[in-house]
Amino acid sequence: WIGKSQGVEFDWQIDGLSDTLRVFTTRPDTVFGVTYMVLAPEHPLVDVLTTADHRAEVETLRQVVAGMSEIDRTSTEQEKLGAFTGAYAINPMNCERVPVYIANYVMMEYGTGAIMAVPAHDQRDFEFARKYGLPVRIVIAPEGTDLNPDAMTEAFEAAGNMVNSGTFTDLPSEEGWVKIAANMETRGIGKRTINYRLRDWC
Repeated sequence: WIGKSQGVEFDWQIDGLSDTLRVFTTRPDTVFGVTYMVLAPEHPLVDVLTTADHRAEVETLRQVVAGMSEIDRTSTEQEKLGAFTGAYAINPMNCERVPVYIANYVMMEYGTGAIMAVPAHDQRDFEFARKYGLPVRIVIAPEGTDLNPDAMTEAFEAAGNMVNSGTFTDLPSEEGWVKIAANMETRGIGKRTINYRLRDWC
């Protein structure tokens, strides 16, 4: 089984540190809707980022996740589990500071082991955000309809028009995808890429 995903890899600066996090996303058009970041518990930077006051919580979750199978972790029915590392990352598109979590639903085997979380437009992120009280920000709106983040019961994952997205506002999301990817490449912070996830069919 070969999973092919076309997207963008780009770098986030860690607030107060010299380290950067490279994330992979198939939806660069939603980058202005990021309200937190998530690392796989196995990510090598977790030990570096975790502050002393959050280390016990992070280590407890890492032990729980170590006992879970990949199938359980990636199941849409699996409860989303997370822990705040105490660190913050800087969104390179709007300079916003967002918290960095670890969670059971992010895998080192896919992409870079780090994701930008856009709860308004990704169902797994939406469920996590609702559980942990994290903001939901609309950046893609369906044609002729306003979305209320407080009233949403699920993520809006379809294409639409970009809103709350700086200079990219009002673009169709498909066009915004291309223009944001090109902007990242021009600035030298990211590049378009294709990820393949090779898995045994069984």
